[in-house]
Amino acid sequence: ASLSTALTISEGGFIEETDTGVHLLTGELLTSPYSWSVVFLAIVSVLYISSMFLTYYANRAGDQSALELVRKYALFWSSPTIIASLTTFIALSQQNQDHYQRAIELWWVFGISVAFFMAAVFLVYQGKHYGWAFIAVMFQFLVAFFGYGASHLPYLLHPYVTLSSGVTNETMAVALIVVFIAGLLLLLPSLILLMRMFLFDADYIKGKK
Repeated sequence: ASLSTALTISEGGFIEETDTGVHLLTGELLTSPYSWSVVFLAIVSVLYISSMFLTYYANRAGDQSALELVRKYALFWSSPTIIASLTTFIALSQQNQDHYQRAIELWWVFGISVAFFMAAVFLVYQGKHYGWAFIAVMFQFLVAFFGYGASHLPYLLHPYVTLSSGVTNETMAVALIVVFIAGLLLLLPSLILLMRMFLFDADYIKGKK
């Protein structure tokens, strides 16, 4: 919810700069259709991703009854997810026309995201390859976020902060990039080890360890 609010504010129209400082226009934020469409998208996306993961996990555990239950949830939440995505896209055209036009120019990126979505839903509907289905879900959101970020550039906070103005100096920019890469190098091996120990260990999932 916090991330969705930040993304909403970054589109502009919710911050006013005056002689006394910068003020958040809370009334506009709470009554904006775009703001609520993003919140709705965030909620249904979490439910959709969670149900897709639990479908894969139940299949690995060999729990057929749990698999059938979460599989139904995964298929159910797929429709609200795509509807919420379209609703947010339409609301974006009313909130930030410039961002909307740049997103239209990157239609093929969002098309790839939709293709991953359709592949994931198809595999779950067919009742096979749940691991590949969850991988498709991850790529679905990864590609969608890439398209959103690329179409949002050069603005970080429309129209006040751009990518170039947000970097104070070259030394600080290089330091931030180095720290970010170092953090990834520490995080990724830890995640891989965690998944190998638990998620990809069939005996552990089935309760034999």
